[in-house]
Amino acid sequence: AMLRLLLVSLFSCIAADDSFILPPRNGSGSPGGPEIALIFNQGAKSPVLGYKPMLQAIQVASTYRLWVGVPQHLLDIADLDFAPKMEEILQRMSKAGMKADRYVLMGHSLGAVGCQLYLANTKRKFDALVLTGSSILRHYRNSSLLPTLTLDGDLDGLLRLSRQAEAYFHQVERAGGPEDAKSLERPVVILQGLNHWSFSSGDLPGNVRSHDLRAERSQLEGHQMIGEAVSDYLAFLFGKSTGARQRLVTAVQKTGVILKPLLEALKMEGYHHLQPPCNSDYPTNPTCQYPKYPDKSFLPPAGPPKPLPPADCTCGSPWVEQVAAPMMKGDLDVKLIVKDAFHDVSDVRPFHLPHIFEPTPGSACAAPGPDCRMNSTTVTMPIYDLKDLVDTGLWPITASEMRTKFKSRQALQEAAGLKDVNFTETDGSNAGICQSINQAAYEWALKHASPVALGRFQKYGQKLSFAEDKKSGFGIMGPTWIHDSLTYTPSQDKKTVVVQSHYFTTANKNLGDVPFIQTVGYHYCKLLSPARAMEWIYVDGLKEFYGFKNVTETAIIV
Repeated sequence: AMLRLLLVSLFSCIAADDSFILPPRNGSGSPGGPEIALIFNQGAKSPVLGYKPMLQAIQVASTYRLWVGVPQHLLDIADLDFAPKMEEILQRMSKAGMKADRYVLMGHSLGAVGCQLYLANTKRKFDALVLTGSSILRHYRNSSLLPTLTLDGDLDGLLRLSRQAEAYFHQVERAGGPEDAKSLERPVVILQGLNHWSFSSGDLPGNVRSHDLRAERSQLEGHQMIGEAVSDYLAFLFGKSTGARQRLVTAVQKTGVILKPLLEALKMEGYHHLQPPCNSDYPTNPTCQYPKYPDKSFLPPAGPPKPLPPADCTCGSPWVEQVAAPMMKGDLDVKLIVKDAFHDVSDVRPFHLPHIFEPTPGSACAAPGPDCRMNSTTVTMPIYDLKDLVDTGLWPITASEMRTKFKSRQALQEAAGLKDVNFTETDGSNAGICQSINQAAYEWALKHASPVALGRFQKYGQKLSFAEDKKSGFGIMGPTWIHDSLTYTPSQDKKTVVVQSHYFTTANKNLGDVPFIQTVGYHYCKLLSPARAMEWIYVDGLKEFYGFKNVTETAIIV
């Protein structure tokens, strides 16, 4: 009976084919302009007919003879039967009189992912790609993919804005800026007030209802904005329109302003998908200048990574160097210079430990003050969600925690020349150091968020608060700090989420002048990345009260 039901359901899906074509509008098409075929592919479980108003808006905005073909995929999932459906819809369009000069492939959400996979394996020629509620997959970022418009809303809850900030960094910022010809071939355009479902219409699919944020513009207004953006891109590509080019440049510039807070936060973290992390054991970036300590290994060292990181790799976390490490010293008046490096904190081939290089171990400044110069290193291991490996943009892309090893407050104060420093007070029972650093990350994100994003978060977002640090102990495999995660605990009314760090400390000895196997003068923290805090403000902290979980159908459309 179950098999029969499944077969009936499958047959119903196949029989109820809502694929459609939209011929060019009467009288459309500029003299001498190309005739364009735009083939659109649906998002997962998103009815194809819901996209018709948006696609008609593109036709209205376009000055070209624009044909639109929309195949309905098996089970409404564009990964299934993709190539046969493409051929089928193109044949229908040809029989209807289409004589296209240019072919554009367009998709929404999973359909946009399917477009990229299809293009990588088809011999059929296309001239451009338009991705909505999606982005160029990291796998294809450096490929010879077609000219591609990445188009999204700043309130997309399924393809998060931080992932589009990553796309903007590679496709625009590194490519030469908003006016560069290379950037304009693969622009990223974010439309304010639009969400994931702004590209369609009708009832929300379950996945959209579960994850999307609320749009702040009506569907009609959103569709007009989308139509104008796509039309300008096609006019720039195929007609070399100077007006369309300027409008495209302006849209990309505005996008840069929207994404600036997120990009700044990603850079402060040292986010691995902007620039890959360096390996300080095998330095390739001459600006890092990270000294090795202890330069000892349990068994032979692991050897250099293959391939070696590029010369512009990220040395370590700027947040740790510029904010977290200086906070570890407290109100100590010294000139502290810190170098951070990314390593697995469990690594023993070789070991990587924080160290004070100046003053040299066993010595100290005469007294704290501006003449006391201190050089110290830290070690950081960002932890990323494995789900981000599928590159959908649905889950957080930033570090869930940063496992950072510092020299202790006691060690720093003793190196500055203070006498009889009480380890219990400075570190051993001090449950506020990691807490204060994490509070600072949140406050940094609040300060750097855009006024629009901040106002929205203050009104609807789940606020973060910070509990005192929890001390980690020893287990069979050593300190449990490594695997004692940074915790996020919602309050009973869900209006607040409490963040708590784990910490681990060891007392200092002989001003650090001991063999490295004596673990002295350390303070380890689980840190909140400023980028994770920014992602919380822009996306994850809004989903509880600014999503659709508890919203009636009539309240969805503004």
